[in-house]
Amino acid sequence: MATPRGPRGPYTAGRARRTQILEAALLRFGQDGYRKTSLARIARDAEITDAGLLHHFRDKQQLLLAVVEYWHERMDVRWERVSDSVRDAFRCHLEDTAETLTMPGMIELAVVLTAEATAPDHPAHDHFTTWQEKGVKELADRLRAGSRNGELRPDLDHEGIARECAAMDAGLLQQWLAGGRSFDLVAVMRGHLDRLMRAVSTDGQGL
Repeated sequence: MATPRGPRGPYTAGRARRTQILEAALLRFGQDGYRKTSLARIARDAEITDAGLLHHFRDKQQLLLAVVEYWHERMDVRWERVSDSVRDAFRCHLEDTAETLTMPGMIELAVVLTAEATAPDHPAHDHFTTWQEKGVKELADRLRAGSRNGELRPDLDHEGIARECAAMDAGLLQQWLAGGRSFDLVAVMRGHLDRLMRAVSTDGQGL
């Protein structure tokens, strides 16, 4: 019987190189912002030629959309570590936000692209719509589970709370950027989630 083979060498190398480019672009966009970053700079960071980068991404916009998708995938993987506790999920969200603030360029990209992608003809429209609804659904499901296991009150509008949290995050990020990053974003988020937890938990405790 023939032994099943894994991915061939060139394919594996190509995937690894693509990930290498995405990691370099994510870091550079996060530090310097999208507009100030050139493809040549990313190629140098990834230690490949300009032609090598263009072999994987035909232009800067295609690379940008791939970076956003890659960033979202990384965030989804990180959430796999979170327990079923709603309180723990809120705490982890604050930790992730604090880490994301070290990459203000990516926050700016996320805010701008999320607004622009509301247009149906935007190339990232489907991705952002799907990702946003996925986040709301997953939080609503976690809230429902919290009500079933007794962590949260049973008489809650789980989807409404999930959408409220998503809107709060989006609004605070926009204010933080527009206000010149002049307030403690994580502290404000923590205050909101603490008050929310006190209102919806069966023990009346916050974070």
